[in-house]
Amino acid sequence: MRLSTVPENPAEWVALMFGQVPTPLCDVIIGPMLAKAVIAASSLGIFDALEQGPLAAGGVASRCETDPDATERLLRALSASKYLHESYAPSPRPSLYRLTRASRRWLLAGADKSLHYAMLHRELDMRFMEFGQYVRTGRGQDFHSEMQPEDWYVYHQGQADQARLIAGELVSNLRLPSGATEMLDIGGGHGLYSLALCTHYPHLHARVLDLAIPLSGSLERTKVPAWNQVTFVVADARSIVLAPSSADVVLIANLMHHFDEKTNRCLVQRVAGALKPGGILVAMDLVRRPSSASGGQITTLMDLYFGAVSGAQLWELSDIRAWQEEAGLCPERPVSFRLLPDCKIQIARKPAPTGK
Repeated sequence: MRLSTVPENPAEWVALMFGQVPTPLCDVIIGPMLAKAVIAASSLGIFDALEQGPLAAGGVASRCETDPDATERLLRALSASKYLHESYAPSPRPSLYRLTRASRRWLLAGADKSLHYAMLHRELDMRFMEFGQYVRTGRGQDFHSEMQPEDWYVYHQGQADQARLIAGELVSNLRLPSGATEMLDIGGGHGLYSLALCTHYPHLHARVLDLAIPLSGSLERTKVPAWNQVTFVVADARSIVLAPSSADVVLIANLMHHFDEKTNRCLVQRVAGALKPGGILVAMDLVRRPSSASGGQITTLMDLYFGAVSGAQLWELSDIRAWQEEAGLCPERPVSFRLLPDCKIQIARKPAPTGK
């Protein structure tokens, strides 16, 4: 999957075919402006204001407490970008705006699969995308250490929005060891992966280790009984001591791309020691393809992003498997997510002792 310049009429199609369209200019002008427009609409509650039905710009501005003229400009931009439908009316009657199917499904704050906070998360990302500085110096930032308390709230909620999309698929692709009761979720932040697994396995208890704990009410923990099986501990995955043979399952989801090779190798070694015989390490992450010639716009840009914000990178699947093997674990066949094939689940099992 990739973003590209899409013609809107036959003349533009011909110009694009013959290389007459300045596509780099389209990329750097339209992409950032569209991103900021969607983020602004999410932040201001524009989409939620239209949940109950069509409104004119003045009605949206009244509900969102925004400037009417500026609000109409934003609504027109969102309509042209297929985030809203505009029912045009000749002057003096105002146009009406309503949600598209995609906006209703993904951008309403209360939708089942809402990406509302994932949109706000992207604004947090943009603060750290100093690609020029990174490329000049080769040194990335440590954005986790620079985040403020209010940033952590948006960060956890944004990560949770994305986790809801794939948590069910993660559970369906895992077979936990028989009788598994203890799980570590390292860098698990929002805890939704632990929640999904504890819901599916009622005897499982999970400890989520992260640099910061989500606010107790932010993920509505009290409304889901399985939250009682999940506890949160403030800890740094790079240094926490893991008790030997204490876990049946260890999940490391979307964390390795923040660490360098030495840190990841050391982490996997410590996890191997913490696993009970027959226990499994579940490593889940975006992985880099061996060559960009096979595509992978998303993963190559994310690889650049993680270099700039964490000083790390996306790793190839072969790297993760090698760390597991070096730690004495036995990697199993990797699994790809259906809608995000470059995100892999790489399970490795700790061998059980052989009898004499």
